[in-house]
Amino acid sequence: MFNFFQGKEYSKDAFKFLTTDIHSHVLPYIDDGSKSTEESLMLIEALYNLGFRKLITTPHIYETFYKNSYETINPVFEEITKELKKENRTIELLYSAEYFVDEYFEEKISNNQLLPFPSNHILIEMSFVAYNHRIDEVIFDLVTRGYKPILAHPERYSYLDNNLQYFQKIVDLGCELQLNINSLGGYYGKGVEMLAKALMEKKLVSYLGTDLHNERQLSFLKELSKKKSLMKVLGKYDWKNSNL
Repeated sequence: MFNFFQGKEYSKDAFKFLTTDIHSHVLPYIDDGSKSTEESLMLIEALYNLGFRKLITTPHIYETFYKNSYETINPVFEEITKELKKENRTIELLYSAEYFVDEYFEEKISNNQLLPFPSNHILIEMSFVAYNHRIDEVIFDLVTRGYKPILAHPERYSYLDNNLQYFQKIVDLGCELQLNINSLGGYYGKGVEMLAKALMEKKLVSYLGTDLHNERQLSFLKELSKKKSLMKVLGKYDWKNSNL
Protein backbone atom coordinates (compact mmCIF):
# COMPACT_ATOMS: atom_id res chain seq x y z
CA MET A 1 0.00 0.00 0.00
CA PHE A 2 2.15 2.86 1.31
CA ASN A 3 5.68 2.72 2.67
CA PHE A 4 5.84 5.81 4.83
CA PHE A 5 7.68 4.10 7.68
CA GLN A 6 11.42 4.09 7.35
CA GLY A 7 14.13 3.80 9.99
CA LYS A 8 13.12 4.46 13.59
CA GLU A 9 10.50 7.16 13.17
CA TYR A 10 8.05 5.03 15.17
CA SER A 11 7.97 1.91 17.35
CA LYS A 12 6.36 -0.89 15.37
CA ASP A 13 3.36 -2.53 17.06
CA ALA A 14 3.71 -0.17 20.03
CA PHE A 15 -0.05 -0.15 20.64
CA LYS A 16 -0.64 -3.82 20.00
CA PHE A 17 -1.76 -4.20 23.63
CA LEU A 18 -4.89 -2.18 22.73
CA THR A 19 -5.79 -4.18 19.60
CA THR A 20 -8.67 -1.81 18.79
CA ASP A 21 -8.80 1.93 18.20
CA ILE A 22 -12.30 3.13 19.07
CA HIS A 23 -12.00 6.80 18.03
CA SER A 24 -10.70 8.16 14.73
CA HIS A 25 -11.64 10.33 11.78
CA VAL A 26 -10.02 8.40 8.96
CA LEU A 27 -12.96 8.31 6.54
CA PRO A 28 -12.45 11.00 3.90
CA TYR A 29 -14.51 14.06 2.98
CA ILE A 30 -17.19 13.94 5.64
CA ASP A 31 -15.80 15.82 8.66
CA ASP A 32 -12.63 17.57 9.84
CA GLY A 33 -10.54 14.40 9.45
CA SER A 34 -9.06 12.85 6.33
CA LYS A 35 -9.37 14.96 3.19
CA SER A 36 -8.81 12.26 0.56
CA THR A 37 -8.90 8.54 -0.09
CA GLU A 38 -5.11 8.51 -0.28
CA GLU A 39 -4.80 10.20 3.11
CA SER A 40 -7.28 7.77 4.63
CA LEU A 41 -5.34 4.77 3.38
CA MET A 42 -2.11 6.24 4.68
CA LEU A 43 -3.59 6.86 8.15
CA ILE A 44 -5.08 3.37 8.31
CA GLU A 45 -1.79 1.82 7.21
CA ALA A 46 -0.03 3.84 9.89
CA LEU A 47 -2.36 2.60 12.62
CA TYR A 48 -1.83 -0.97 11.44
CA ASN A 49 1.94 -0.54 11.68
CA LEU A 50 1.56 0.88 15.18
CA GLY A 51 -0.18 -2.32 16.27
CA PHE A 52 -3.91 -1.76 15.77
CA ARG A 53 -5.77 -4.60 14.12
CA LYS A 54 -9.31 -3.21 14.39
CA LEU A 55 -10.48 0.34 13.82
CA ILE A 56 -13.91 1.63 14.78
CA THR A 57 -13.80 4.92 12.95
CA THR A 58 -16.10 7.62 14.31
CA PRO A 59 -16.91 10.56 12.02
CA HIS A 60 -18.52 13.54 13.71
CA ILE A 61 -22.28 13.82 13.81
CA TYR A 62 -22.86 17.42 14.86
CA GLU A 63 -25.88 19.13 13.34
CA THR A 64 -24.30 22.60 13.20
CA PHE A 65 -21.20 21.49 11.29
CA TYR A 66 -21.34 17.83 10.20
CA LYS A 67 -24.80 16.59 9.33
CA ASN A 68 -23.70 13.02 8.93
CA SER A 69 -25.87 9.92 8.98
CA TYR A 70 -25.88 6.39 7.62
CA GLU A 71 -26.57 7.87 4.17
CA THR A 72 -23.39 10.00 4.19
CA ILE A 73 -21.08 7.66 6.11
CA ASN A 74 -21.78 4.23 4.66
CA PRO A 75 -20.89 5.00 1.00
CA VAL A 76 -17.53 6.47 2.04
CA PHE A 77 -16.89 3.51 4.32
CA GLU A 78 -17.63 1.11 1.46
CA GLU A 79 -15.22 3.00 -0.79
CA ILE A 80 -12.36 2.76 1.71
CA THR A 81 -13.16 -0.89 2.46
CA LYS A 82 -12.84 -1.74 -1.25
CA GLU A 83 -9.48 0.00 -1.42
CA LEU A 84 -8.23 -1.91 1.62
CA LYS A 85 -9.30 -5.22 0.09
CA LYS A 86 -7.27 -4.44 -3.01
CA GLU A 87 -4.18 -4.33 -0.79
CA ASN A 88 -5.13 -7.47 1.16
CA ARG A 89 -4.61 -5.58 4.40
CA THR A 90 -5.70 -7.67 7.40
CA ILE A 91 -7.11 -4.80 9.42
CA GLU A 92 -10.77 -4.83 10.43
CA LEU A 93 -12.54 -1.56 9.71
CA LEU A 94 -15.92 -0.68 11.22
CA TYR A 95 -17.72 2.59 11.71
CA SER A 96 -19.93 4.30 14.24
CA ALA A 97 -19.90 8.02 15.03
CA GLU A 98 -18.79 10.62 17.54
CA TYR A 99 -21.98 12.39 18.60
CA PHE A 100 -22.03 15.96 19.85
CA VAL A 101 -24.48 16.13 22.75
CA ASP A 102 -27.11 18.75 21.95
CA GLU A 103 -30.86 18.89 21.32
CA TYR A 104 -30.41 17.28 17.90
CA PHE A 105 -28.61 14.33 19.47
CA GLU A 106 -31.43 13.96 21.97
CA GLU A 107 -33.87 13.85 19.06
CA LYS A 108 -31.82 11.09 17.45
CA ILE A 109 -31.98 9.10 20.67
CA SER A 110 -35.75 9.50 20.85
CA ASN A 111 -36.15 8.54 17.18
CA ASN A 112 -33.79 5.56 17.42
CA GLN A 113 -31.46 7.04 14.78
CA LEU A 114 -28.10 6.18 16.35
CA LEU A 115 -25.21 4.27 14.79
CA PRO A 116 -23.73 2.38 17.75
CA PHE A 117 -20.68 0.17 17.92
CA PRO A 118 -21.49 -3.54 17.44
CA SER A 119 -21.57 -3.85 21.24
CA ASN A 120 -24.11 -1.00 21.51
CA HIS A 121 -21.59 1.52 22.76
CA ILE A 122 -22.10 5.15 21.75
CA LEU A 123 -19.23 7.67 21.64
CA ILE A 124 -20.31 11.14 22.74
CA GLU A 125 -18.61 14.49 23.19
CA MET A 126 -19.45 17.81 24.82
CA SER A 127 -18.56 21.39 24.01
CA PHE A 128 -14.97 22.36 24.77
CA VAL A 129 -16.01 25.82 25.98
CA ALA A 130 -19.19 25.39 28.06
CA TYR A 131 -20.67 22.68 30.23
CA ASN A 132 -23.91 21.05 29.01
CA HIS A 133 -26.20 20.85 32.03
CA ARG A 134 -28.28 18.12 30.38
CA ILE A 135 -25.39 15.68 29.98
CA ASP A 136 -26.39 13.66 33.06
CA GLU A 137 -29.94 13.27 31.76
CA VAL A 138 -28.66 12.27 28.32
CA ILE A 139 -26.39 9.62 29.82
CA PHE A 140 -29.28 8.29 31.91
CA ASP A 141 -31.52 8.17 28.82
CA LEU A 142 -28.90 6.28 26.81
CA VAL A 143 -28.32 3.74 29.57
CA THR A 144 -32.05 3.26 30.10
CA ARG A 145 -32.45 2.49 26.39
CA GLY A 146 -29.71 -0.15 26.52
CA TYR A 147 -26.83 1.88 25.11
CA LYS A 148 -23.39 2.05 26.70
CA PRO A 149 -22.16 5.65 26.45
CA ILE A 150 -18.47 6.52 26.27
CA LEU A 151 -17.43 10.13 26.79
CA ALA A 152 -14.64 11.06 24.38
CA HIS A 153 -11.52 12.89 25.59
CA PRO A 154 -12.77 13.99 29.05
CA GLU A 155 -9.34 15.49 29.69
CA ARG A 156 -10.00 18.18 27.07
CA TYR A 157 -12.97 19.75 28.88
CA SER A 158 -10.95 22.43 30.66
CA TYR A 159 -13.91 23.71 32.69
CA LEU A 160 -13.86 20.35 34.52
CA ASP A 161 -10.13 20.49 35.17
CA ASN A 162 -10.33 20.31 38.97
CA ASN A 163 -13.46 18.23 39.20
CA LEU A 164 -12.52 14.56 39.32
CA GLN A 165 -15.62 14.02 41.44
CA TYR A 166 -17.77 14.91 38.44
CA PHE A 167 -16.08 12.29 36.28
CA GLN A 168 -16.63 9.75 39.04
CA LYS A 169 -20.29 10.77 39.06
CA ILE A 170 -20.86 10.13 35.36
CA VAL A 171 -18.92 6.87 35.54
CA ASP A 172 -21.29 5.84 38.33
CA LEU A 173 -24.19 6.77 36.03
CA GLY A 174 -22.92 4.22 33.52
CA CYS A 175 -20.78 6.34 31.21
CA GLU A 176 -17.24 5.14 30.50
CA LEU A 177 -14.39 7.50 29.61
CA GLN A 178 -11.95 7.46 26.67
CA LEU A 179 -8.60 9.27 26.76
CA ASN A 180 -6.79 10.53 23.68
CA ILE A 181 -3.33 8.99 23.50
CA ASN A 182 -1.76 12.25 22.33
CA SER A 183 -3.12 14.05 25.41
CA LEU A 184 -0.65 12.07 27.50
CA GLY A 185 2.25 13.64 25.60
CA GLY A 186 1.07 17.24 25.87
CA TYR A 187 -0.33 17.58 22.34
CA TYR A 188 -3.29 19.65 23.61
CA GLY A 189 -1.37 21.46 26.33
CA LYS A 190 0.08 20.80 29.77
CA GLY A 191 -3.23 21.18 31.60
CA VAL A 192 -4.87 18.54 29.42
CA GLU A 193 -1.90 16.22 29.95
CA MET A 194 -2.11 16.61 33.73
CA LEU A 195 -5.85 15.90 33.81
CA ALA A 196 -5.40 12.86 31.58
CA LYS A 197 -2.82 11.44 33.94
CA ALA A 198 -4.98 12.24 36.98
CA LEU A 199 -7.91 10.36 35.42
CA MET A 200 -5.63 7.38 34.85
CA GLU A 201 -4.32 7.49 38.40
CA LYS A 202 -7.89 7.41 39.73
CA LYS A 203 -8.71 4.48 37.39
CA LEU A 204 -11.60 6.46 35.93
CA VAL A 205 -10.83 5.86 32.27
CA SER A 206 -11.57 2.67 30.37
CA TYR A 207 -10.43 3.28 26.79
CA LEU A 208 -7.56 4.84 24.87
CA GLY A 209 -8.21 6.28 21.43
CA THR A 210 -6.11 8.00 18.82
CA ASP A 211 -8.77 10.55 17.77
CA LEU A 212 -6.67 10.59 14.62
CA HIS A 213 -7.56 13.28 12.07
CA ASN A 214 -4.44 14.01 10.07
CA GLU A 215 -0.74 13.43 9.48
CA ARG A 216 0.33 16.02 12.06
CA GLN A 217 -1.42 14.10 14.82
CA LEU A 218 -0.01 10.88 13.40
CA SER A 219 3.53 12.24 13.63
CA PHE A 220 2.99 13.10 17.30
CA LEU A 221 1.53 9.64 17.94
CA LYS A 222 4.56 8.01 16.36
CA GLU A 223 6.88 10.05 18.57
CA LEU A 224 4.96 8.92 21.65
CA SER A 225 5.31 5.31 20.54
CA LYS A 226 9.08 5.62 21.09
CA LYS A 227 8.76 6.89 24.69
CA LYS A 228 9.47 3.71 26.60
CA SER A 229 8.50 4.99 30.05
CA LEU A 230 5.08 6.18 28.86
CA MET A 231 4.44 3.05 26.82
CA LYS A 232 5.30 0.90 29.83
CA VAL A 233 2.69 2.73 31.95
CA LEU A 234 0.07 2.48 29.22
CA GLY A 235 0.78 -1.20 28.68
CA LYS A 236 0.13 -2.00 32.34
CA TYR A 237 -3.24 -0.25 32.52
CA ASP A 238 -6.41 -2.32 32.26
CA TRP A 239 -7.84 -0.87 29.04
CA LYS A 240 -11.08 -2.29 27.62
CA ASN A 241 -10.35 -1.61 23.93
CA SER A 242 -9.83 -5.25 23.07
CA ASN A 243 -13.35 -6.06 24.35
CA LEU A 244 -14.93 -4.09 21.51
